[in-house]
Amino acid sequence: MSCFTSRFEMSYMAVSNDRLTLCSRCTVTGGGWPEMEGREMLQLKRLTGEETGVAEEFRIDWDAQDIDFYENVAYGMGGGHPMYLDLMMPRDGEKKDRPVIIWVHGGGWCIPELTKKYRPTNALVEACHMGFVCASIEYRLVTEKPFPAPIEDCKCAVRFLKAHAEELGIHPDRLGIWGESAGGQLAALVGGSYNNPKLEGTGGWQEYKSDVRAVCDWYCGGDMTHMGAYVCPEVQERARELGIQLTLMPRQLPENRNREETEQDGLFVQMFGRPGREVPELSMEISPIFYVDQKQPAYLLMHGDSDQAVTPLFSYHYYEALLKYGHDATFVVVPNQGHGFFQGEGYYDIVLNFFRKKLAL
Repeated sequence: MSCFTSRFEMSYMAVSNDRLTLCSRCTVTGGGWPEMEGREMLQLKRLTGEETGVAEEFRIDWDAQDIDFYENVAYGMGGGHPMYLDLMMPRDGEKKDRPVIIWVHGGGWCIPELTKKYRPTNALVEACHMGFVCASIEYRLVTEKPFPAPIEDCKCAVRFLKAHAEELGIHPDRLGIWGESAGGQLAALVGGSYNNPKLEGTGGWQEYKSDVRAVCDWYCGGDMTHMGAYVCPEVQERARELGIQLTLMPRQLPENRNREETEQDGLFVQMFGRPGREVPELSMEISPIFYVDQKQPAYLLMHGDSDQAVTPLFSYHYYEALLKYGHDATFVVVPNQGHGFFQGEGYYDIVLNFFRKKLAL
């Protein structure tokens, strides 16, 4: 994987009506963005026309909402190419110490049609009106590069925002992250694994930490060992040491298992580049539940009780483990709803109120 390491000295920021420019002097080694010494690192042009690549249901008139929208902001390197986020900034006159909500899309870590444009737009608009800056990030799918690549990118995005906190008018210690499905797992893992250097990657901004203050995980939970490593003795032993309950999908239970579903549909192999049972350590490292004996941010877990894709037990067992170790955790069971964005504004209000409370200084 071609990556870069860098040292940046932020020199100034220029703001005009439609352009936010971050200027840097930097030293770049090992590939990445060459010939950047003394040149502008980022030039963020405010969107003035229609946003690209967004489905009609997620389309919004950002200008009409008094929100500055910056599309495809390069936040670091992944696999030898830039990685991008979309940035939403309120025009509220307050230009410093604003809290941030980072959105991480779902899609089974592998569906290319679900991108950073797959997001709860109305809720993010409301968040901006409340004074949050919002960032919707992309990450490498496992079809491009297996784990830990997706989590390395998410952590790089966190570090990028911290590196540019002053220029963007945000507070580096008031970051929260929210994801759904696969994005929920990544959000929870960003929150739980901040102290694991193996998952940081080398995408950029290495001098900054990737910890966040609050996490909202929608219908994923914290256990990835069901993807083949559940049967490994070291996984079972570590679970016993922690006193945590691991979870299987209903179809994986002995009474329901049939023929060749131990590595179901090839996805589990895609996740790790080989069968999960061959990488028990990595399976635990990307399972947020295995970090509950360490310091953790605040968590809000939400799961539909009719979810047929991911059993609510994944969230419930994660919630129990967080409580067992005395962490700040809330679990909301959403009645009569399955796997996908929840229907009903009240559920988004729960999320936004959670972040407002937990990201306040």
